[in-house]
Amino acid sequence: MINPSFISLALLVATALVAGYFAYIFDLKRQSYLLYWTAGWSFLALHYLGAGLSGGVGTLSVQAAFGQGLFAGAGIFFFLGARQYTHRPLRMSGAIGAGVVVLAWTAANAIGILPVPVLLASTVIYGAVGVEFWVESRVQETLADWLLTIVFFGWGALGLIFYFFQRSLTNLNITLEPLSALPATFAAMLMVMALYEEEKRRIERNMLALSNLNLAASSFAGGEIHRMLSQALDRVLGVVRLPAGALFLNHGDTQGPTSVVAVGLKDEFCKVAQEEGLDDYLVTLVSRLGGLMGFRDLRDDSLMALEKEDQIRRFRKLALDQQLRSVVAISLQAKEQAFGVLLLGSPDPRRFTPAELRLLLALGHQIGMAVENSLLIQQTSRRSEELHVLTASQNLGRAAAAIRCGEFLYRFAGHGSRRNAVRPGNRRRRSPAKSGPAGGKLPYGIRDSLAAAGFDPGQFR
Repeated sequence: MINPSFISLALLVATALVAGYFAYIFDLKRQSYLLYWTAGWSFLALHYLGAGLSGGVGTLSVQAAFGQGLFAGAGIFFFLGARQYTHRPLRMSGAIGAGVVVLAWTAANAIGILPVPVLLASTVIYGAVGVEFWVESRVQETLADWLLTIVFFGWGALGLIFYFFQRSLTNLNITLEPLSALPATFAAMLMVMALYEEEKRRIERNMLALSNLNLAASSFAGGEIHRMLSQALDRVLGVVRLPAGALFLNHGDTQGPTSVVAVGLKDEFCKVAQEEGLDDYLVTLVSRLGGLMGFRDLRDDSLMALEKEDQIRRFRKLALDQQLRSVVAISLQAKEQAFGVLLLGSPDPRRFTPAELRLLLALGHQIGMAVENSLLIQQTSRRSEELHVLTASQNLGRAAAAIRCGEFLYRFAGHGSRRNAVRPGNRRRRSPAKSGPAGGKLPYGIRDSLAAAGFDPGQFR
């Protein structure tokens, strides 16, 4: 029969590989819950080490007690990771309190003061993790969260079974480690599955938020466009999980003024970039390269070959002065016209995945569309004001023409009245049709002025 110590050491290696995998994913994604899961799997690996050195969980040795304490500690980190994964408060004070209780319980069990093993505490902790995933499964309706609920409930129940039936299972040469490897394996696979489902949901949420920029831009005009750019930059930084970024906008005219919004960068960066013309140069360069340009590590000596252009050399120096090592630039364009450039930076070397680069291109296009809508709204507003002024001037001209026509009609009517007046001794009255010059007809210049002013010349005959 295989020695349980060898099984525990084999599980130690496998669990350490799982912890290393989640540490690698954390380095790429920078999600806090991945860090907690990495710590949980690391504690679980150390738990297998303690069980292997003690020769099995059935012995009440110091190594076995601390191994069970590490198992409970792993559950605490899994709980914190689950809270962070479900976007709920961490309850760090409660986690610290549980850790202190587990540590004191482990020490008391190791020296023989408290004979009850820490497996009971582990049952409660892993059950709490199962509850967190169960709540999330009801909210998101995802299969991975529902299966993780079953796995963690089973994991906690396994420790409870070994507590109550420890003597019978020991007589059958059954230890906790081989059986606990089954829920551990399923938990590792389902965590990876949940990771990708959460990533897909996060991208959908951010894309939906960014798609609202086109609608929000309709209410922005003039200086308010800076508020839209600030919101767009904050959302993009949240999507790619980067601490610093800047957005340069030249409104489609490389020779005109540039608007700039920055987060996580000093004012000197934007000021120098505008004074030296680096913003306009980057807008043109990134657009010419297809809308995307990136540097994984600006400290890499192989980039010296790119410093043949003075602007590249100055930009690299300026970025390094801001403690930036990874930089990616995305062109903001719509209908093949570049409106600006979006710069994102990180103080650590960062390798962007193809999916992230495609997402950044889509985000740049969304921001470009929003900027274009805002500019079109401003142009429409200006043209509407110009048309209003032109219409007002035309109405003023018509009013002046009407006043001139009114004065003439007044004189014309007065002249006709004098001619039609009945003189003493002459009872014959002139016919109204023959009153006025030329039989009462208006001159053509007056008739045209009345028509331009909106009057009917026939009513003045």
